[in-house]
Amino acid sequence: MRSPTYPTPFRFDLEKHMRPAVETLRCHGLSEEAISKLLIKEMGVLGLAPDRIAGIFEDLDALGLPMTDSCFVKCFSSMCNFKRGTGWRRLALYQSFGLSQSQVVGAFRSQPPLLELSDEMIRRKLLFFRDKLKIALSQVIAWPKLLSLSLEKNILPKCAVLNVLMREGKIRGDISLYSPLRASSKDFFRSYVEKYEKDVPDVVRAYEGKIKFKGFLDDDIEVPLAKASVI
Repeated sequence: MRSPTYPTPFRFDLEKHMRPAVETLRCHGLSEEAISKLLIKEMGVLGLAPDRIAGIFEDLDALGLPMTDSCFVKCFSSMCNFKRGTGWRRLALYQSFGLSQSQVVGAFRSQPPLLELSDEMIRRKLLFFRDKLKIALSQVIAWPKLLSLSLEKNILPKCAVLNVLMREGKIRGDISLYSPLRASSKDFFRSYVEKYEKDVPDVVRAYEGKIKFKGFLDDDIEVPLAKASVI
């Protein structure tokens, strides 16, 4: 018989975990309103040791994210999900690809889950955008939502569909990639698969992963992430 599953707060002891965690948040100056928002976003903070909570405050301050920052709670919530050294290691990993700390911190501020990606996934995504799509990483990091998208379930099948349509002359090679990649699965399917499937049946196979993406027109062209005026 399976053991019952309890909501997160009931996994923590009130006196040993929950009360010390909340008191530590208060001692560091976090307002009651901000604490409430944090607990709604990440109840697991109640299970963190006081020194880990203190470390998150220190790290966010070192990154230039004070408690007055509108994104502070979101960033704090994200940092609850990995060990202290992990965040700095991943920050350094992004920088090893030529990105500045300010660029990465700006992206983290906008899209906190960026530091929750595994080291391997960070490498895979950055290499894909840089080497396969031939897009400058300074542009990619300026649109951090793209790095949160799944390669296998989102980016690769969409690129495969777009490549088929370019090959058949249905869309131009200078299409802006940002919009289709960010589009919901429903909107993308309607605009690029359903719209062309009668004339170009391969779009269905591409979307289903049966036609693998190897580069736009076999790496013969570079497709912009967005129009120059937008970037």
